[in-house]
Amino acid sequence: MGRAILLFVTFVAILQAANAQSDSTKRATSDSLSKDHKFTVNGYIKYLEQVSFVSDITNLQTLDLLHNRLNFKYQPNDHFTFRLEVRNRIYYGDEVKTYPGFAALVTGGDGTLNLSENWVDSHSMLFNSTIDRGSAEYMNGKWDITVGRQRINWGISTVWTPNDIFNTFNYFDFDYEERPGTDAARVQYNLTPSSSLDAAFSPGKTAVGNVGALMYHFNKWGYDFQAFSGVYRQNFTAGAGWAGNISDAGFKGEVTYFAGGHGGADSASVAATLSVDYAFKNGIYVMISGLYNKLGTDSLLNIAQLTTSTLSAKNIFPFKYTLFSEISYSFSPIFKASLGGMYSLSGNSLIILPTVTYSISDNWVLDLISQSFYSQQNGGYKPLGNSIYLRLKWGF
Repeated sequence: MGRAILLFVTFVAILQAANAQSDSTKRATSDSLSKDHKFTVNGYIKYLEQVSFVSDITNLQTLDLLHNRLNFKYQPNDHFTFRLEVRNRIYYGDEVKTYPGFAALVTGGDGTLNLSENWVDSHSMLFNSTIDRGSAEYMNGKWDITVGRQRINWGISTVWTPNDIFNTFNYFDFDYEERPGTDAARVQYNLTPSSSLDAAFSPGKTAVGNVGALMYHFNKWGYDFQAFSGVYRQNFTAGAGWAGNISDAGFKGEVTYFAGGHGGADSASVAATLSVDYAFKNGIYVMISGLYNKLGTDSLLNIAQLTTSTLSAKNIFPFKYTLFSEISYSFSPIFKASLGGMYSLSGNSLIILPTVTYSISDNWVLDLISQSFYSQQNGGYKPLGNSIYLRLKWGF
């Protein structure tokens, strides 16, 4: 059944791309028809070119990605909403050939249900389709109930989100804008206009992987607060977070505690983050964030530990102490540049993250992104890897 669904949505994605209309009049007509039928379709097509090297720029590794996303939504009335969203990705290039287990890396994040299919898995190319959203939502008064593959976004911060025990994401995976989903049942109940209860349960492939928790949201002193408690993979867990302002600066924080695993086999853990951001009147935006991760190992042997490893809520980052800073400036409404950096206070590792974004038109965006990783070895910083990405995105 899962393979048949993937085949169907892939076929529709191809038809959508082939028949998409850029003319504004035709688009307006299409939108009105979608409203009449209470059915909408949108998505994007992206081309991503990646060039990677360590220290010798003449020794390059390439990876090309053609990435299509199609989002279906059907809303028959004010109470029910049904969603089905699929990613279609075609990888080719040197890294497909040389990286061990490349296909397993791409499909490794699938949820409890197997909704991922490799249509082509050869030495030189991988064609994968994955349903990362598929849910039914019921809303009535103060109740909001969702069942299926969905995004349960309990995190508040931008770089690290310790409270996000259901959908931990990797900050370096910038091309996955929607972020991972999880197979879960979720019930939200609004107590007052400024407070609510949020309960969710995500079954694992075995009982060891079960995740379930209850969160309480409320507003006090101009701040949004949240607190939760539950079970994370046989670990008792509890956490809290807040978001507000100190004068004109944004101030956010999260902390999550994980007890030792069943039978004491795993160590207890604490992950905590703080961030401050400020937007100047001249268009400059700055953000500073810090992370403490008790289970951090403070060693970075290769960049795969950061860019390809599967992070977990309990061990959210390889380092114990990490600082992040970013400054960005919009030169015009269509041209923006930013420079970010991470530094491990305990692991003595440095990561530099520049980005340039240019909006070609309403539906076309061009990005130039770089990720450079350095580690202190023998008294100096040595490169572990550099990757440069050129991405063209068309949304429809």
